[in-house]
Amino acid sequence: MKRAKDISIRKKLFISILAFSVSLVVIVTIIVGFITYQTMREQLIYNRRMSIRWLQDRLNSEVDSYSDRFYEFEVNKKIKKDITSWCNDDQEIDYTVKLNLITMMNETISMDKNLNSIEIYNFAKNQVLVAKRSGADIEEIGDGLDRWNLRNQELQTNIVFFRNEKNIEVSHEIYSFHDKTPMVLITMKLRPYDMEEILEDIKTTKDESILIFNDQNELIEDEYGTGVQFDQRNLDDIINELSNRKVQELYQDGNFWFFREVSGGKLKILMTVPIRSILEALNSTLAAGITIGMIAVIISTIGSILFSRAFSKPIIELSAMMRTITIDDFSDVILNEREDEIGILHDSFGVMIDRNKRLIAQEYQSKIEKREAQIRALQAQINPHFMYNTLQVIGGMALKKDVPQVYKITTALGDIMRYSLNFSNEMVCLREEIEYFKAYLMIQDERFGNRINLEINMEETVLDYLIPKLILQPLIENSLEHGLSGKSGEWRIILAGRLTDEGDLLLTLGDNGVGIEPERLLQIQDNLRYEAEKSLKSSSHIGLCNVNSRIKLKFSEDKYGISITSTYGEGTTVQVLTKTLKREM
Repeated sequence: MKRAKDISIRKKLFISILAFSVSLVVIVTIIVGFITYQTMREQLIYNRRMSIRWLQDRLNSEVDSYSDRFYEFEVNKKIKKDITSWCNDDQEIDYTVKLNLITMMNETISMDKNLNSIEIYNFAKNQVLVAKRSGADIEEIGDGLDRWNLRNQELQTNIVFFRNEKNIEVSHEIYSFHDKTPMVLITMKLRPYDMEEILEDIKTTKDESILIFNDQNELIEDEYGTGVQFDQRNLDDIINELSNRKVQELYQDGNFWFFREVSGGKLKILMTVPIRSILEALNSTLAAGITIGMIAVIISTIGSILFSRAFSKPIIELSAMMRTITIDDFSDVILNEREDEIGILHDSFGVMIDRNKRLIAQEYQSKIEKREAQIRALQAQINPHFMYNTLQVIGGMALKKDVPQVYKITTALGDIMRYSLNFSNEMVCLREEIEYFKAYLMIQDERFGNRINLEINMEETVLDYLIPKLILQPLIENSLEHGLSGKSGEWRIILAGRLTDEGDLLLTLGDNGVGIEPERLLQIQDNLRYEAEKSLKSSSHIGLCNVNSRIKLKFSEDKYGISITSTYGEGTTVQVLTKTLKREM
């Protein structure tokens, strides 16, 4: 294992810068995550405070509403008198009294859609007058007051809530005016739907739970967030603890608890939110933070590499030069433009090397110059113009010796070289390309024994349009090599050009060759749809793919390029579609 002093300066710089950058990113990520968590925690607490306060006000209003309905039985002198008469008389309830009470009860039921029934329990006669939406009658109390009798006598009796299976019961005692003894208990049985809707509306996340208790800590209504069930003893402990707190909030066992009393304790609200709701909401933030942190680490790594390399590069170069350069080395010392300590070392070493080089150069410089002169004298420069002039000389000699075919071919070849070696223009007129095409085909016709019959059908208007240079020659080369070379008899080639209905230039080159087999034709058509790099991997018909790629790269639209059709045994047709352009005057 290398010791620290043996590690290169570049690695030391890289490790130091990277360690600092990564540490900074990690610290910032942790701080941001902690601040985000605290912010979300405070926001959760604030939102639930607002929610439970709204719920407290709403339930206060509900309790007041039911209190007013109970008081209607007391403030109505006629009804109060009828209740007193029913409790005190030894006889059965008078028909008029019963009718008055039922009428009052039915009116109350009709005013509230959530009311299922109203029951008036007569403590003195063990009777209960029950009024439902379907009718009313007097029944025996039976066990109807068992729950009320078990209630702690020290608790209030003004308005009391119970939960009885599917109903919420709200009860109120009416006392005798003379001796303040209880006469009747009025109980209203409510559908729980209204309460359930209130609790559902107040929830802001699926994980939170809202519990409503009466003054004995008995559960009246609940809206559990995830179906979780709480231990009643634990709930009693939490309610008792929060009841004695000034700030009625608590964090315990991974849950936030919020507590409020309604109408002086007639109802109690307990709301709980698990800490995981914050953590789940924080997951996306943490994921984004980790992603950004990783990107920052990558950027820090790249920056550390570049910075350490830039900082240590002159030192490493100077060290390498000092190790490798010798007194016999005539290579130039790297020029230095630095003015710091590294620059001073570099300059000092350069001065030393320069002095040594001057001493050596005095003895050997003349020999070196002589050898370089000899090499330059042996070099011959052959360029395209020399080849073109040579072809002209050969053509002149052939004409002088009365060999017109040789003159014709050398002249055509000279024209081809002059045209193809002129790199000043990438786009040429179609007219020029056709002249080059005919000169090329004339040479090929001589090569193949004058078997080629060329037919050109061009609209005069298209000859002045610009096309990419040298796109026709690869097509005719492909036709001669793959289509006509295997056909006996006359070779017929047709070159046509016209404007399409969309105003594009369409060139068509057809032959009467052997054609292309269907499977091979599909392969070529697929290659023409590939990108230029992929199409050039094909071992044959490279000329087609090359021209197709040039056109597509030039005009940057999918519709432009080459298409090919062929009938096996009859011939092949290649179509070239380009944009119409004219040279600016």
